[in-house]
Amino acid sequence: MSAIKSVDNLPNDGEKFDSSKVALVKGISLILGGGLTALFFILWLFLPGQMQQSMAYSWLFAVVFFMTLSIGGIFWTLLHHATNSGWGVVVRRLMETLGSLIPLYFILALPLLLPGPRDALWEWFEARQEMIQAGKDHSSPEHLEAAKAEWGQSVAAAEKKLAAVKAKKEKESATATATAGEKYNLEQQVIAAEGKLEVAKASEPTAEELASEGQLHANVGLYKKRGYLNEVFWYARYVGYFLVLGGIIYFLRSWSIKQDQTGDFRYFRWMRRGSCGFLPLFAASWTFVVVDWLMALDYTWFSTMWGVYLFAGSALNSMAILIAALTWLRSRGFLKDVVSMEHYHIMGKLMFSFVVFWAYIAFSQFFLIWYANITEETKFYLTRNTAYWNAYAIGFLVIGHFFLPFAGMLLRRVKTVPYVLTGIALWNLCMHVLDIYWIIIPERGPSLTQGKEMVIPGAIYFDILAFVAVGGLTVFLFLSRLAKASLYPCQDPRLEESLNLVN
Repeated sequence: MSAIKSVDNLPNDGEKFDSSKVALVKGISLILGGGLTALFFILWLFLPGQMQQSMAYSWLFAVVFFMTLSIGGIFWTLLHHATNSGWGVVVRRLMETLGSLIPLYFILALPLLLPGPRDALWEWFEARQEMIQAGKDHSSPEHLEAAKAEWGQSVAAAEKKLAAVKAKKEKESATATATAGEKYNLEQQVIAAEGKLEVAKASEPTAEELASEGQLHANVGLYKKRGYLNEVFWYARYVGYFLVLGGIIYFLRSWSIKQDQTGDFRYFRWMRRGSCGFLPLFAASWTFVVVDWLMALDYTWFSTMWGVYLFAGSALNSMAILIAALTWLRSRGFLKDVVSMEHYHIMGKLMFSFVVFWAYIAFSQFFLIWYANITEETKFYLTRNTAYWNAYAIGFLVIGHFFLPFAGMLLRRVKTVPYVLTGIALWNLCMHVLDIYWIIIPERGPSLTQGKEMVIPGAIYFDILAFVAVGGLTVFLFLSRLAKASLYPCQDPRLEESLNLVN
């Protein structure tokens, strides 16, 4: 039985991260991140049209992948406080640091908001402009004059019909040959003709009605979604996501660091209470981010499980990156006095549980869409069953993303050996890269070639370039922020519980 650890044996100000020990890693990541980002955007400016448009997909892929890891860091921080978790205290600073990178990705995504890349990615922007233009054409003076002329003809036709029915009724009445039933029938015809005339007179077209009719005729689906899919609201949501997600992790990390500095217990209460209130905001914001950025790549497609699917991948792979980062830090002499194999065991169990949860959500989404067989829903999978994408999904997502890590983590022993667990974590991260790639890139060829090609030749090189560029910036900023505070919350009241974790 191991000896009981006490916080009295730890430094009062915690354990500082000496970034000079990883200066080479920081330097390489900064050079790669900054240099390749600059190169990517220089090429983006000078390459011809279709290739330039395809690069928007490359940048979106890279930004979204690393954003999912940061979102997972926010989630684990919130969950840690909301559940009053004791085990995770010694690794919470890593969660906070990973989550605090979220503003970086909103800043890196800003070029995608420009009209060129924006319209290449989200076709509904151009489709909406066409719809609005169609409405303007319908409300033009010439179209209004023609519509009113057509209306006048319909009124005249209704009046002519009414006159004919009345004349027939008067003729039958004059000759007194009509039976009671025929007279009743004629009376009903007169009433119907009068009703049609009233409807015709009341349907005089206005410019506003014609504009609405023109928009509806141009694109029924987009017209019905106009309350959500419009430019002003879309940009407002972008700012809202940035403020909500960035604000959540800013407050939690700030309170955590202030508690380290002052030992004030009130910050502990604020973090617990705040996290319970922040969780619904976090869930709603992340759900709508992936709806706006990923589902809307094809605005006619929808899935009510989409937010949960992306959340499952984020939680799983943020835990994977936390395991990998923890092992790397311990290999350089950090956190050895506070982190034990029991912490690895719990982190491994959480990663394992989300492997299963991700597979459950992924299969449920596929199965329900396949079973319902609704055209607007099945198109997502039909696109990804074309060319080599079907073999890609079976090999990497079904087998690689679920069956292999599931089988690999069944044994308890595996989850208590750091380097073995880290190897599985890195494997999961690779599968997550391929998952995000599978979500975004199959939309590129059909969108940019009007359905003629599935693949843009040479575009994969820009996918790799964007990924390495954003990855370099992520590593540099992560290491820089680690050095800003203790590597673990040294004044947390649950620290001793975490040090002596047994599970």
